Amino acid sequence: MANRWINLPALTTLKSVDEASDSCHCLAPMAPDRDFFPPVMPAVTEAEVARRLHKATAHPHLSAQLATALFTAASTTQLDTAHVGDLGPDGTTITLHDHGLRQGCTTHPVPAWARPLLRAAAYAWSIETGMNGPLFSDPWGSTGQPYLTAFAESCARPSHHAPSIAVQKNATTQSPQQAETTIWPVCTAHYRTAWATAEPDLMRGCPYPPPHTRKTIDRRKKGWLPPDYGLRHLR
Repeated sequence: MANRWINLPALTTLKSVDEASDSCHCLAPMAPDRDFFPPVMPAVTEAEVARRLHKATAHPHLSAQLATALFTAASTTQLDTAHVGDLGPDGTTITLHDHGLRQGCTTHPVPAWARPLLRAAAYAWSIETGMNGPLFSDPWGSTGQPYLTAFAESCARPSHHAPSIAVQKNATTQSPQQAETTIWPVCTAHYRTAWATAEPDLMRGCPYPPPHTRKTIDRRKKGWLPPDYGLRHLR
């Protein structure tokens, strides 16, 4: 997958219109207990995403923030609520807060591929300041770093160092595929109520996250997904 563009449904809600929230120290329930299940990446996509994030930047907080967006389908506002203390001691859970506007304060399991990234971000704060600072911010105050959406788009692009493929004599060659332009929708798809915000769902052609209906929730808890899970062209 090194020479493929990666589209991830979990990032369709990254630019939601949440309001900023104060620091929270609650004991939030696990996401499945709130009947919330973010989109799941196939194993081959997960492996390629992990590979790219490990090579994308020397700043661990950037890779950790994007990784968290992928396995939580959180918005940038929710991601900004995470502090070092919200990451479990062994890096297997992380708590995000929103005071009930969306799912409510929720603890998410951290998949194995993302744990080194989140622990590296936490260690950076511990090494530099020893304080419980915002997990996805730079404790060294570096400048010129990309915004999360720009960083996500750069990671989604095909690798410039993909293995070359020998071309047979007289074979026709194709021009490199043009990079896709990412459209970041302003989405309210994961809000508790449709009237939680006056802003409409400006998806602009991007797919909505898979539905979190009672049927999908019940069957997901049993360990499998129904055949009508998600949009038809994404199955």
